Amino acid sequence: MNALFDTIRERHLQLLPVIILIAVAMVFLSDGFTTQQNIVNLANRVAINLIIAAGMTLLITSGGIDLSAGSTVGLSAVAAAIYFQNGWDIALGPAGAILFGIGAGVAVGLVNGVLVAFLNIPAFIATLGTMLAVRGLVFITSGGRTIMGFGQGYIDTFSGFTLGVPRAVIVATLTVIVAAFVLNRTITGRLLQGLGGNERCLYTAGIRVKRLKLGAYAMMGGLAGLAGLTLSASMSAAEPFAGTWYELDAIAVVVMGGTALSGGRGTLMGTTLGAILLGLVGNSINLLGISAYYQTFVVGLMIMAAIVVGSPVLTGTRKGQS
Repeated sequence: MNALFDTIRERHLQLLPVIILIAVAMVFLSDGFTTQQNIVNLANRVAINLIIAAGMTLLITSGGIDLSAGSTVGLSAVAAAIYFQNGWDIALGPAGAILFGIGAGVAVGLVNGVLVAFLNIPAFIATLGTMLAVRGLVFITSGGRTIMGFGQGYIDTFSGFTLGVPRAVIVATLTVIVAAFVLNRTITGRLLQGLGGNERCLYTAGIRVKRLKLGAYAMMGGLAGLAGLTLSASMSAAEPFAGTWYELDAIAVVVMGGTALSGGRGTLMGTTLGAILLGLVGNSINLLGISAYYQTFVVGLMIMAAIVVGSPVLTGTRKGQS
């Protein structure tokens, strides 16, 4: 237990100085960094990524992975737009759109869970397939065009401010708190960690491993759906390309935060710091007028560095060890 605490603590301490250093440097390098508009944009960017990353943390801790999360974001946004286009909000109101959008995400998660848990298809291959299929479905249902016409009540749920705090940040904060509680304070969370650490042990103990995996993918899909709603509300539109490559950003955030790609160990605090760092890097590159290509390059280097730092060779651990 002490070894686990030390590992998580050390990974957090590795991110904090970097975040502080970049923030301080940007105060001097760019006049636009401390403007209210930029801070709000940065906060919203981090919030949407963090909602997806919270679900990815739970999933990767369980030993899974989801490459379809970005496509699910787009599907959820389009599902909510179609809800308003068809006039269903007259009877059910904005709450119906939220349930419809999150339900679309859960449905994708359940498909992934069935493919991985019940058909024994490797998660990488299964979710790669659903990533393409769901993105295609987004284009089919939207006709390849941006859909507008969201109700104001829906938009106000996820965008705007409450006591000066962007509502997207509030949604992300509540998501992380709930996810952390599930992971660290519930039996389900312990089982997810056990599933990623030693699946055979859980199976031998009589745990319904397949149902547990199915639930993990359903949670991932639901949170990707929530991120899609938050994104569409902030844009007041659903775009067919919305969420493209968001799953890679989420995986980067999770890995940088100290969650083991091999499963068995996850930390929502680390994921939060990783989301802040990734958002800060992207924002800084934009403000300094550096090509977006460099952002992709830097993110790739950050992921590789995080993987190397957390590798079993350097940490002296192996999957299944305590």
